[in-house]
Formats: sequence, structure tokens, C-alpha cells
Amino acid sequence: MFPAFSMKFFGFCMITILLKLVQSQRVLEPIPVVQPPKPYNYGFQFGDGLGMSQFRQESADGTGEVKGSYGYIDPYGATRNVEYNAGADGYRAVIKSNEPGLANHAPADAVYVVQPPPPAVVAQGLRKPVPIVPVLLK
Repeated sequence: MFPAFSMKFFGFCMITILLKLVQSQRVLEPIPVVQPPKPYNYGFQFGDGLGMSQFRQESADGTGEVKGSYGYIDPYGATRNVEYNAGADGYRAVIKSNEPGLANHAPADAVYVVQPPPPAVVAQGLRKPVPIVPVLLK
């Protein structure tokens, strides 16, 4: 049919054409669009009608600094309120709560300010957490 040399030449030509097609179809990667921070303000608050309520408020000033707070109040009066700032210096929070079992401390960039639990929570008989003692298996 075709001499071996002609088939090799044909194969070489086809590979060359395919490589040129692949090179011409190279996909350009999009240049990322960096948008400057924009000021914003949002928040919400809701309750379930049974005594539980939650809230959140946050705002940014357009320089990359964000301030806000969020938290809840349960039907027995236990609360948690987290006030935070986030920006060039990282994330910093102050957690104010009267939940049982918490103590004042400052891990990482968070400060806990704890008040005694409300009487309704104490009346339930909730106790402070007991430290977990590891059990060694034999």
C-alpha cells in the first residue's frame, strides 16, 4: 500500500500539526481582580418565642477593619456575648458570659469575662464540669 517511509513521514506530520494545534489553544489564566474593602453594616436579631434569642451585628469601615458582636440568651437567662475586632492585627475577641462551668481566662486573643450563672440555671442543678481523667487500657 504505502511505503514505510511515507507512513513515518505522515505520522511525523500529524504529530507536528497536533502539537501546533495544542499550543495555539493554550488557555490564558485569568488575572485575579483585587477589590478594595468596602464599608458595610449588617445585623439581625430573632427569638424562637420560647425564650431563646440570638443576635449578630457587624460593620466594616472600608480599610479592612471589621468590628462586631454576636450572642444569645437562653430561656433560663444564660447568656453569651462575643465582641470582636478583626483586621491587620488579627482577630481579637472579648467573650462575656454567665454560662455555668466557665471561668475568667485569656486563651490566644480571646478574653473571657464570666459572671455567676443565673438563679434559674443554678436551680436546674447544673454542676461545674468535672475534669476528664484519662483511662489507660491494658
